[in-house]
Amino acid sequence: MPLYDGPVVDSHHHLFWDLKNYPWMDQPMRPMIFGDDWSALKREYQVEDLKADFAAHNVVKSVHVQANFDISRPVDETAGLQAIADTHGFPQGIVGHADLTDPNLDVIIAGHREHANLRGIRQQVYWHPTNEYWRFVGRHDFCLSTSFRRGLSVLSDNNLTFDFQGFASQFDDLAMLAKEVSNLKICLVHAGMLTATDDSTVTEWRDALKLLVPCENIFIKVSGLNTYTRTLDETVMDIAANTALDMFGADRCFFGSNFPVEAMWTTFDDYTSTQKKVLAGRTAEENRKFFHDTAIGFYEI
Repeated sequence: MPLYDGPVVDSHHHLFWDLKNYPWMDQPMRPMIFGDDWSALKREYQVEDLKADFAAHNVVKSVHVQANFDISRPVDETAGLQAIADTHGFPQGIVGHADLTDPNLDVIIAGHREHANLRGIRQQVYWHPTNEYWRFVGRHDFCLSTSFRRGLSVLSDNNLTFDFQGFASQFDDLAMLAKEVSNLKICLVHAGMLTATDDSTVTEWRDALKLLVPCENIFIKVSGLNTYTRTLDETVMDIAANTALDMFGADRCFFGSNFPVEAMWTTFDDYTSTQKKVLAGRTAEENRKFFHDTAIGFYEI
């Protein structure tokens, strides 16, 4: 079948428009989730760069996801992005940062909501059971605290979405939280972070995903699939995208690039072309939903 050539929504990218806003980029090189040497990422990625990357694939809308901007002033990231969007047209959606356990969360959310393109919040909560460098929070049960659960309810009350970034070992907690706050739309970022393609790892990831299928408010954002292979890996992209679609359907799965992080090992053109290639056997309707319609509906952009 021919590759999908319709309009695309990139539901997960970052902009680094002034490096002084990203304190982590000034830190000494150290192992992080995307590698031991991420010096290639320590550069500005402006909206002009984004639009140039988008050009080959008819990307018509996009969503910026918080990029570990200075956490002492999270609303400033959203304000800066809104100014960029007002001038350049992209991004149409903004997923900002907030610490859901913050006692002043209501004030922070109110500040974010002053900006028209805000759609949701991501607080990175990933915690890996064996790799200490794949942990963003300090303990495995971080998401089960009373304060975090209250934070999810605040998002739901404000009609915002939540981007959940976690590993397979955390999916049981995610399922429980999704049932507790059933009106909150949640997307599992990076297709649940499949770390390898050996049988054992894939089986563990698939079995964990099964826990999420009954939760109709959980969607799968198929993005950033080469974080662990650190090369353009068609096999991992095939497994991640087709498994997600088989299990959740095209009404609950959508595309994202994770650029410019993925730019450390591939181009936007090659990444998106490979994603289209591994879905060439899908119907035209499935591809249209995956690459465009479902993200439009999830983020209301």
